[in-house]
Amino acid sequence: MAEVPESNVISMDSYSENELELYADYSCRMKSSMKHLEWTSCHTNWSPCRSGIKPDIRKHRKPVHSFKKAILPVVFVEKLKEEKGCNKQSSFNDIDLLNAILVEEEISFGNIEDTCAPPSKFQHRNTTVHIIRDSTQKNLKLQEFQGKAHLVALFLKGINLEEEAKINMGSYISAPPVEDKLPVTLGLAGCNLFLSCKPEEDKADTPVLSLTEVTDMLEKRNNDLLPYLFYKAQNTSNSTTFESVAFPGWYISTSQDEHKFVEMKPKDDQVFLREFIFIQN
Repeated sequence: MAEVPESNVISMDSYSENELELYADYSCRMKSSMKHLEWTSCHTNWSPCRSGIKPDIRKHRKPVHSFKKAILPVVFVEKLKEEKGCNKQSSFNDIDLLNAILVEEEISFGNIEDTCAPPSKFQHRNTTVHIIRDSTQKNLKLQEFQGKAHLVALFLKGINLEEEAKINMGSYISAPPVEDKLPVTLGLAGCNLFLSCKPEEDKADTPVLSLTEVTDMLEKRNNDLLPYLFYKAQNTSNSTTFESVAFPGWYISTSQDEHKFVEMKPKDDQVFLREFIFIQN
């Protein structure tokens, strides 16, 4: 069986002179047939002196590239078909030539999920500074105990009143609004400590009140903000209660005794005090 030569070994030198002469003759015939397209000088009977206009006729420039070079790819394709034993009846078009040149590459793609944060249910309105005491006029003071900061209630007099804590109360607007209740945050002025209501370690349904350091409270949204929010409600006696938003029915409360921590107590507790008053600065 005769071996078919590889396409990469076909040399342009293997083309016969007859093949090149064939296309060369065809080139000449095309040139002669296209002579009518070239510009040539034209002599007429009219005189330039009569019109006063001097004709300036230029000849069309011949193509720079040789037609012989242009037909070489065609000769190469015909030669390739003969070497490969292609059936002359079969069609060999530009698509077949492109398929031999172009290489298919796998296109990688990935899914990109665009996540948007849901709008916050609570929108900050303003922050005001207040002095808050319980219903028996006990003062609130920041105190450190076992390496942790706590808020205690006690009576301060004279120069000790300077130790009374001032509260930064941040007011929020809830959507939908709760009737006669204003969501607020309670932070200590001069530091980044905020009162927070979170579940106890061993009792998920029992919240504890603690002071938590927060760098920027305004950046918190929704569930992150919830432990720091309390519903501020005013009673008929002009006293105010602070109910946990995260744990409805639990209120910030103080003991009737001095030097006790401020805690969270349920509404049905009859021992602790959950009503507070605002003192003018």
